Amino acid sequence: MTDLPRDIELELAGLADGSLAPERRERALERVRDSSELQAALAEQRRAVELTAAVDVRAPASLHRRVEAMAPARRKRRPATPRVGFAAAAAAALAAGALAIGLIGGPTHPGSSGLSVQRAAALTLSPATMGAPAESTTHRAQLAASVGGVAFPYWEERFGWRGSGARSDRLAGHVVTTVFYSNAQGRRIGYAIVSGRAPATSGGSTIRRWGVSYRLLSQDGATVVAWQRGGHLCVVSGRGVSASTLLSLASWGSERPRAA
Repeated sequence: MTDLPRDIELELAGLADGSLAPERRERALERVRDSSELQAALAEQRRAVELTAAVDVRAPASLHRRVEAMAPARRKRRPATPRVGFAAAAAAALAAGALAIGLIGGPTHPGSSGLSVQRAAALTLSPATMGAPAESTTHRAQLAASVGGVAFPYWEERFGWRGSGARSDRLAGHVVTTVFYSNAQGRRIGYAIVSGRAPATSGGSTIRRWGVSYRLLSQDGATVVAWQRGGHLCVVSGRGVSASTLLSLASWGSERPRAA
């Protein structure tokens, strides 16, 4: 992949997945027609879209069997359900969500303490519980939030993705900080950074950019991209957001990404 400006990459991503606004599409196509470099870059973006369409993370068959086996017994034992208040219902929903995260997570790896890309990705698809961090006063390309020295990016001015919320969770002994971004079309992206040593990852497809490996997966109808920054696992996902857009955003920063 050539070292193109990130705004050009995002424009090519929009061409590849059909999301680029019509008024920008023709101008972008003209630039591509006049440049062999842009033609090659657009071809790579389109391959990324195809790769994402080909991967799908599903719950294992063993989980389906366990749920089916539990269902008859639960129906027999279930008492009449009393009316509960909103707070109790919300707590039950949160508990169910936590259980789901634990069940659908991918295989664990030695030394990972149960952490996986799939479990971290589930958090990026969860609701925000806090307000979004502000833009950093010292680094215009970053937000005033970081994990282990790895800062969250500031995308609003350049790409139109503004911080819209955040959350903090504990997952298998790791603190997972997630910042959510939204754009003018109402799309949402969740960007999680996991504390501690990043676990080994598997599944999906892998694309390398500037020496960094980005793993592409699909989970619960959302595209997921996972990689390492500064030795930490980073996961970004979004429903209705293409892999090529997520890849371009994930690889953008104040410096060229470095391999972990």
